Amino acid sequence: PAEVVQARVDHEEARRLLLRQAVRHHGVVTVADLADYYRMKIQPSAPVLADLARAGEIEEVEVAGWRGPVYLDPQARQPRHIRGIALLSPFDPVIWFRPRTERLFDFHYRIEIYTPPPKRVYGYYVFAILLDGELVGRVDLKADRPRGALLVRGSYVEAGEEPTRVAGPLAAELRLMADWLGLGEVVVEDRGNLASVLSGALSRPGAPGA
Repeated sequence: PAEVVQARVDHEEARRLLLRQAVRHHGVVTVADLADYYRMKIQPSAPVLADLARAGEIEEVEVAGWRGPVYLDPQARQPRHIRGIALLSPFDPVIWFRPRTERLFDFHYRIEIYTPPPKRVYGYYVFAILLDGELVGRVDLKADRPRGALLVRGSYVEAGEEPTRVAGPLAAELRLMADWLGLGEVVVEDRGNLASVLSGALSRPGAPGA
């Protein structure tokens, strides 16, 4: 819209708007989390956040185990239940800022694209599995277009996770991804502690991913 294209915002107001928006997107967040979201520096961001808190636009709170200051969006609501599955690419905001990911989910994630193959732990292009509000595993995926297949080169669940709980919803999500990419099948390679159960979930007649 013209009013957006023609709008002029000075640098400090832009910082304020972006930080306020980042708090809204995160719900509860540290200064480091917020600064990383829009690639801003922590030092000039901290006083702006303090000013937003004084103005009542955000709230300063305490979270056990988190180094302060910590801020909360006053409009944030905690749902009674979180249901659903999503595959998060290496560049998804949920896992991009690794300190926050580990703090929230106890999930250690590293991008291994630039790691030499012999030193990779999970694979080349690894998606994290978000299931019912928890990061429960990861899959290394590749679109093999000449073969017309979505290859699951490695599939893993986190320690303590039940593979059968993850395999069914993941099979359906992989089938959805394959359809979106125009690929005719999902092929699970025998690598990882989820591979055999996931392969079975995809092959069962009437299963979501079959």
